[in-house]
Amino acid sequence: MSRAPLIKVYASLYPADTAALDAVNAVLDSWYVEGAAELAGDLLRISHEGEYFPAEDVVNVLTPFLRQESRGRLDEIDLEAWTLRRWFFDYGRVMLRKASLDQALESCAHR
Repeated sequence: MSRAPLIKVYASLYPADTAALDAVNAVLDSWYVEGAAELAGDLLRISHEGEYFPAEDVVNVLTPFLRQESRGRLDEIDLEAWTLRRWFFDYGRVMLRKASLDQALESCAHR
């Protein structure tokens, strides 16, 4: 019997390359998370549902790859704590917003 996922993570970063994918996969491999990241052209996508996900480690490893034209975000939905943490990747910078899932649409809107 499988457990319902506690954490859901969805992310995208554009533009990205194989070096960024390799860096993310190295972090995910060290946490035994497999098959969560892929590169489609120059779009890096991450999709994972499970008991844990090293979101901060992934954001930290992606930061050196950010450029002025970088766009994207990483959403970590914690169903046990009922929270959303959303990292925005814009203009070479990273910004984090946090909210309860009840207030997520309003609080985590990019302004």
